Amino acid sequence: MSLAVAMKAVFAREITLFARRKSDWANPLMFFLIVCSLFPFAVGSESEKLKLIGIGAVFVGALLAAMLALPRLFDEDAKDGSLEHLLTSPEPLAALILARVAAISLAIALPLALATPVFSLFYALPTDVALMLALSVLLAVPTLILVGAIASALLVSARGGAILTAVLVLPLTIPTLIFGAGAALKVLFGESPAAEIALQTAYFLFALALCPVAAAAALRISTD
Repeated sequence: MSLAVAMKAVFAREITLFARRKSDWANPLMFFLIVCSLFPFAVGSESEKLKLIGIGAVFVGALLAAMLALPRLFDEDAKDGSLEHLLTSPEPLAALILARVAAISLAIALPLALATPVFSLFYALPTDVALMLALSVLLAVPTLILVGAIASALLVSARGGAILTAVLVLPLTIPTLIFGAGAALKVLFGESPAAEIALQTAYFLFALALCPVAAAAALRISTD
């Protein structure tokens, strides 16, 4: 079996599982909705205040919702024994992890990005700001899952692993949080968001190059 065929099989398997188990993508969406809908009650109905707070609230809500998918990376496979097949595959483990991350990122990032303009209505955000937020979420969620793959691999099957994963991942998502929310703020103030989008894209590409290899090494260490 060639590497491309193996990666395609892993990708197709993950997409099929997401299609069958709707809770895997519905739960992050519901969490996202809850977070976005509660903030306006807390800060009041003043339009300008809502706009400034709304950008951060929507973006943080999307990232926290995406974190619900991190245990999906390796924990279930460790429980049913299929993780051993992944580890003993003749294909490069980093490439198979990348295919899995790509499938999970697509299944999580796309619904969250599509929901972002809708949930931005809670904060009276202009359409162009909401669309920029959606683009930032589309970049930020795969970055978070790539970084989260390392923590999930290190803590696979560990007691309290979900909490520890969040503790490890959240600080590493600060750059994409700053750049993503900053791009939407620039649009809100009528400025160009090109620099922030470029920096967010660069951080994503850095994670894309490094994280699958690091996650593969972490997974082998934690299962030895």
